[in-house]
Amino acid sequence: MKTKYFCFDNFRLCPDEHLLLRDETPLPLAPKAFDILVLLVQNSGHLVKRDTLMEAVWPDSFVEETNITVNISLLRKVIGNLADGQPYIETVPRKGYRFNGRVTECEEGDEPRSEAVVPAAFGGGTGIAAAAVRVAVTDNPIAEASAPALSPPAAKSEWRTSATRILLLTSAIVGVALVSFYVWWHLKAKSSTVSASEHSIAILPFRPLEATPADEYLGLGMTDALITRLSNLHKIIVRPVGAVRKYAKADDPIAAGRQLAVQSVLEGSIQHSADRTRVTVRLLRVSDGELLWGSEFDEKFTDMFSVEDSISQKVATALAVNLSGDEQKQLLRPFTGNSDAYQLYMKGRFFWNRRTVDGVKKSIDYFEQAIRADPNYALAYAGLADSYTLAGSYGYSILPPMEAMPKAEEAAKKALAIDDSLAEAHASLGYLKFIYDWDWPGAEEEFKRSIALNPLYDTAHHWYSHELAALGRMGEALVEARRALQISPSDTVMNEHMGWTYLMARDYDHAIQSARRAIEMEPDFLLAHRVLGLAYQYRGQHEEAIAESTRGVEIAHEDPVAQAYLARAYAAAGKTQQATQMLNDLVRLYRKQYVPPLEIALTYLAVGKSDEAFEWLHKAADERASALVYLKVNQAYDPVRSDPRFKDLELRMRLN
Repeated sequence: MKTKYFCFDNFRLCPDEHLLLRDETPLPLAPKAFDILVLLVQNSGHLVKRDTLMEAVWPDSFVEETNITVNISLLRKVIGNLADGQPYIETVPRKGYRFNGRVTECEEGDEPRSEAVVPAAFGGGTGIAAAAVRVAVTDNPIAEASAPALSPPAAKSEWRTSATRILLLTSAIVGVALVSFYVWWHLKAKSSTVSASEHSIAILPFRPLEATPADEYLGLGMTDALITRLSNLHKIIVRPVGAVRKYAKADDPIAAGRQLAVQSVLEGSIQHSADRTRVTVRLLRVSDGELLWGSEFDEKFTDMFSVEDSISQKVATALAVNLSGDEQKQLLRPFTGNSDAYQLYMKGRFFWNRRTVDGVKKSIDYFEQAIRADPNYALAYAGLADSYTLAGSYGYSILPPMEAMPKAEEAAKKALAIDDSLAEAHASLGYLKFIYDWDWPGAEEEFKRSIALNPLYDTAHHWYSHELAALGRMGEALVEARRALQISPSDTVMNEHMGWTYLMARDYDHAIQSARRAIEMEPDFLLAHRVLGLAYQYRGQHEEAIAESTRGVEIAHEDPVAQAYLARAYAAAGKTQQATQMLNDLVRLYRKQYVPPLEIALTYLAVGKSDEAFEWLHKAADERASALVYLKVNQAYDPVRSDPRFKDLELRMRLN
């Protein structure tokens, strides 16, 4: 029987032999990456949906869609781009992927046929070949990309030479082993903390039965409270709030559970009326949709703590988790006994999770009210620390750092004085030591302490990766950023942050992919538009950079930080007049209201005025601007890295 294979440009893909060759040299590919490539090549020119890839490559397995993304990334690195610079594998946003190379199907010893490959090329059977027949395609596939003439297949005698075959197969096996190890190393955090396991659960946001503001914040608040309780038990893997937030209106909890790669999913509804609250809850097994436990509570609002206790205990029992006496106490420990403080705290977390300027301001007010209602409420102090941190941080600049950060640090230390086991508070304190105190060892110690207390706290991995990137430890930073994303793959912040980390690593293609993914999830997410704009700018796509920065100005309602980004995009595009005009406007505005000095400094750098830039950089250092911590790695500083004044600034920040 003749061996069937596919040719595209100077590549030969032989599914039966599990070989990919370029100019007759075998290229190593991990098994799953190879299977994905076969399916895409079989359907060249047509859309292959993500669901189809998941079903064909990972049948009967609970894996996250990031598995596809990682393997597609590896494939792109191995096969490169078409002659015109476009990738062979095109991402179709929100849908899947399309292979754009001109593919021919061949048999050993035949001349390549010019017809496009049809999905039935491999006939019947099972696995990848059979899956190709089921691929859904678009009605109007794109035209074939032009490509150089295909190289003729190797001579039949050469292909069949025993020694050659043994050498090729041996090389391929070794290569596959090496790449498999590479994939394993990059995904080892996920395999140990994120994969579906016997005791993994996703708690979906409780749906309000009435569209009232009270029910809305109570729904997410109940979810947050249950996640906090169950996350403290290392016997249960619990998806964090960031991972489940997008499923607030999910119609199919089982589908959500599969996407989140968990064994079970808890869904519920909540309704608040006067002094009573009704909560309905169901625990479902994801594998078959079976109801493991369900109940309804109709209680006074002051009895909501007992409702949380009951749900937490029933979930642990239904998952067959045997808890010790100490673990039972930990599960049922009350963070507050004051129902007013609890309600105010839930409102604070609701608005903090919005990550908007107005939301941050409201969260500060609610957390402060919660603390006044219960001065020993550790979680409220942790929430207040997070809110003040955002208020004085890069991207928000609601308050000058020297006003916001000391308040945040005081709140974090107060939370830990009350309860030293709070992973959230340790992460908050670590972030403050990082961006404000420039205490690099102290920050790392706090981040590691937070992760040890709760390995699935995505924000701890997120913030730790920020510090690692700032210190130039880019490989470690990417690992931590990926861990945060693997824990919360549907969180827009984690997707944006993955893009930012790639940006600092100067991997602009991946930065663009991650930023686009975040924007697909939330079209008006300002920080993602900034990452996308900068990636375009550094890649020399200036019109696209200006468009993204302009969109940022629209979203931020003329915020001065957004204006500064647009000015720098103009400067990079050679539109110095527009950039200088906007810069002068920012300097004038600085005399009337708070404008971060660092934004003005970076804009002076962009227009080539280094003396003025250093004057404003020192102002930024005086106020300990949070984004200044990226001095060591941010491309914006490249024009002045050899300037002695830059070295002095690095020494001042203990970065040298």
